[in-house]
Amino acid sequence: WSCFKEDEKMIVSLCSKEDFTENSMLEIIHEGHSYLVAKVDDNYYVVDNMCSHEDSELILGCLKDKTIKCSLHGSHFDLETGEALNEPADEPIRTYKTIMKNNSICIEL
Repeated sequence: WSCFKEDEKMIVSLCSKEDFTENSMLEIIHEGHSYLVAKVDDNYYVVDNMCSHEDSELILGCLKDKTIKCSLHGSHFDLETGEALNEPADEPIRTYKTIMKNNSICIEL
């Protein structure tokens, strides 16, 4: 990983675009925080890896289009907005602005 400042914002490189096949996801741990990075139709999304309903890792779920399904109770989340799309989850998950630098997938913290 690498970190740098850009316009007073901290930019963190999480992984390489080469780590992905189409419609795939990875868990990335950075400074003790778990992120889910997903590639869908040549777009990359970064969200917190924990379901907002229960402490369950979203990486264990299923990726379909721009949604991730939690394997514990079946809640779906929009990867772009973080919105919980069905119960039992009623709170969104955190999303991160994704920045491409060379071949790296970065987020703004």
